[in-house]
Amino acid sequence: MWKAFYYLPSAYKNQFLSPKSLKTLQEKRLRYMVNHAYRNTSLYRSKFEAAGITPSDIATLEDITKIPLVTKEEIKAVFPDGIIAPGFSESNCKVETTSGTSGSILKILFNDEAWNRLKAIALRNYFAHGIRPWHKFCIVCSSPGEYESVSSSPFSRTVGVLEKNSEPLAEDIRRVNPYVLGGHPSTFFGVCRAIERNDITGITPRIVLIGGEVAYPGWRDYIEKILKTHTINKYGAAEMNSVAWECDHGSMHIDADSVIVEFVKEGEQVAPGERGEIVVTNLWNVAMPFIRYRLGDLAAPSDEPCCCGRGLPVIKELEGRLDDVVVLPSGGLIPCTRMCPLLHNTPGIAEFGIIQDNPSHVVIRIVPRDEFTEDVENTLHDKMQNVLGSSVTIDIKRVDHINRDKKIKFKRIQRTFEAHVP
Repeated sequence: MWKAFYYLPSAYKNQFLSPKSLKTLQEKRLRYMVNHAYRNTSLYRSKFEAAGITPSDIATLEDITKIPLVTKEEIKAVFPDGIIAPGFSESNCKVETTSGTSGSILKILFNDEAWNRLKAIALRNYFAHGIRPWHKFCIVCSSPGEYESVSSSPFSRTVGVLEKNSEPLAEDIRRVNPYVLGGHPSTFFGVCRAIERNDITGITPRIVLIGGEVAYPGWRDYIEKILKTHTINKYGAAEMNSVAWECDHGSMHIDADSVIVEFVKEGEQVAPGERGEIVVTNLWNVAMPFIRYRLGDLAAPSDEPCCCGRGLPVIKELEGRLDDVVVLPSGGLIPCTRMCPLLHNTPGIAEFGIIQDNPSHVVIRIVPRDEFTEDVENTLHDKMQNVLGSSVTIDIKRVDHINRDKKIKFKRIQRTFEAHVP
């Protein structure tokens, strides 16, 4: 990890490059990665041949759309021989794994230079918020794999796992009392509930870093209220490391010097402000190239510059995973970010979950408190009906508890049928 500091000066400088200079940097790295992947991996060579293109056809960012999209399943099918470049293996690379929340776990190999460049970019983002190596930094880990990944960092003093109840986890955090606390927002939402319920004191982080799942405004507001601090959102993926992060002005900046991010809908790049699926290209990992890789998340790009002075492009709205949506009979999509705030802001709801068993039917399971009266329920039903439309029947079901599975990322919407999500 300490090797990452070698690349930190260039990473720091890159964030203030002009959009034109960043594009030049991206195109240079894109040409290199395309040539490398074509010559050294059978997956990308076959992809290029099927599309009738060669690396010489890819010279600019606009040309990237000529390259077919790649999925996790396609990479898993040829791993390792069809995607790992010659000369690289688990013995001489940093090995990460995806979380498995989609039901599929993938190993990712990073060559040494790529890993340290990506870590330098992550450090850059920490430094932007005043975080330094000597600050006590706790990450609430959600799995043994995540623990192994973060425990080698000079920043991290790891504590806890997701399977622990919120009460003992809150006590663990209180004993450590970190300067920086990091983890999934749903984890800290539960921790804050335990703090409030049990009147736990002595947890005073200066900063809470949240990521790994959508940070609903209701969650962030509640976490900031209970911990009396501010939250910072970050967006990443095991295949890329850091993808985007929130600056002090509230903008989600894309790490454009390490990753090309596209927003795609039905094969076409969307306009600013329009929602699309995130497609990424790693600009440094020669051990295991990821070019036009579908992450399965929804977001909208922005063409507005940030007043912080950074030239890094901005994500306008991050809406979560493609499978964390309600699919309407018309084929339209309603992301959880449209529904969950209504539930968070409804009095008397201790916990909730949304199940869609067919395009025309949604069940909202609610663990009620005394304040959740019949009138409150009827008002909530009407508001949700306005969001989903008249083609969807909504049933509200009162339950004693919500079973949370042991996947790392907490899914508020569970869809029990197969649906085409463009």
